Amino acid sequence: MNIRELQQSYENRIKDVRGYIYKQTRDDEDLRQEACMAMWRGLLKDPGGATNGYLMNRIKWRLMDVWKNGTSVDKPNKKWEGIKILRFDPADIENEIYAEYLAGNGLPLDEKVIAKIDSERFLQFLDYNEREIVKYKLKGLVDRDIIFELGITREHYRRVKRGIRPKIKEFFAV
Repeated sequence: MNIRELQQSYENRIKDVRGYIYKQTRDDEDLRQEACMAMWRGLLKDPGGATNGYLMNRIKWRLMDVWKNGTSVDKPNKKWEGIKILRFDPADIENEIYAEYLAGNGLPLDEKVIAKIDSERFLQFLDYNEREIVKYKLKGLVDRDIIFELGITREHYRRVKRGIRPKIKEFFAV
């Protein structure tokens, strides 16, 4: 299912649970936003088989989590213990590996487990050089150090690295 089909499914299904969302969130726009995001994640997780009961349970669990922890999309609860400092080249912001990592933070535990399993399967899907490049990138090495570690030429490295992006899109396509 591509993103457009998912969006269409969301727009069709939101009508069925809108009353439940308004009942649960009352006048709180932040909670309403959290409920809609929980529904989106539920459809993303199970696009074809997500029942209204399943979606309402996901909404209820997410709202309880927000109420319990006081965390919201707009007002994140920041503690010094939870802060990670990432150092990377600004050119790597568009790198999909970093984007996947940054997007995965703050997910519920079950979704983190699924993401980890998907990541491991993806690494097995790659050949040796691609897998090593991804692992070194995740460790924070720069291109120059990865080339040195792998003992390959800069041209070969660029060719292999360019081949990773289409594989990411193919493997993680929605």
